[in-house]
Amino acid sequence: MELILDPAAMSGYVVAMTRVGAFALSSPFFKSFPRTGRFAFTVAVGLALAEPFGPAASTSRLVAAMAMNFGIGLVLGFLTGIILHAFEVAGALIDIMSGLNVSQVFDPLTGNQNAVMARAFNLTAITIWLSIGGHRLAVESLAATVRLIPLDGTIRLSSSLAEVATDLVATMLRAAVELGLPSIAALFVAEVAFGLAAKFAPQANVFAVGLPAKLVAALASVGLVFAGFPQAVSASLDSTRELVVTTMRGLGA
Repeated sequence: MELILDPAAMSGYVVAMTRVGAFALSSPFFKSFPRTGRFAFTVAVGLALAEPFGPAASTSRLVAAMAMNFGIGLVLGFLTGIILHAFEVAGALIDIMSGLNVSQVFDPLTGNQNAVMARAFNLTAITIWLSIGGHRLAVESLAATVRLIPLDGTIRLSSSLAEVATDLVATMLRAAVELGLPSIAALFVAEVAFGLAAKFAPQANVFAVGLPAKLVAALASVGLVFAGFPQAVSASLDSTRELVVTTMRGLGA
């Protein structure tokens, strides 16, 4: 039996897996996956999206195409993943206001130091994202990028891409505050109440009473925050669909 490898097809596989691998590397959606899972995703989706690269492609052309596709994957994964950070930021705000941030530990999913609520919010958002088909959206988005910018195409960075990133960060911060608003409001009221108590009764040990009271307020109100997670994750999927097209336009597609 003879195994014949087509150079054009193999070049297409390598370039496609470069784009998919860069996307999986920069997207926070896939950081929760083990390394083997990210590699399997890269190989499977890369093989599905691969197209023959063209006859007699030179080494320099192949390297240039890999660099371009690596950049496309990084930009797409980073921008489409920013909205997921809204859940982590919402949890971090609650951690700071409730005092839970003193229990920060290393989170292997994000590579950052996270406290209790930030990590719980992040895990919950990723679980809901997978359960409602976010992984299928990721594959569809990558397939759309191949149609908009072919594997052997060219890109032109547009100034609108920076505006998209800036607006996206602002949207993420606003969504984080809106998501955690029930707990943030309860903790703010508790903070004001203990501030007034310290003003009018300075002899009382407000700190000793205030810390456990804020923890109780955070735990009592966090259920309202979790109740809004399905709708928030679904809205983030809709935003991701629009963002893929906007990003490709910013790359000159």
